Amino acid sequence: MTVNLYKIRYIVEFIRRQGKLPTDQYGQVLCASDLLAWFGLSECLTVDKLSYIEKELVGMIEAEIAVERLKQAEQIR
Repeated sequence: MTVNLYKIRYIVEFIRRQGKLPTDQYGQVLCASDLLAWFGLSECLTVDKLSYIEKELVGMIEAEIAVERLKQAEQIR
């Protein structure tokens, strides 16, 4: 089975347009599997698509954390 990359990109862009990724009560970005549930993707996508989007979410999480660290470092200077 092939993954429809257009559908994946559209979903990822939808998530990006929401702004910052959701966080837990401690301010930590939710893990990829929790984000899948948060956005309701677990109920509407196949296992293949969920796996692919989960990998994309991991990258988004890492990027958002890196940007936050850069912002904090600039504030210290």
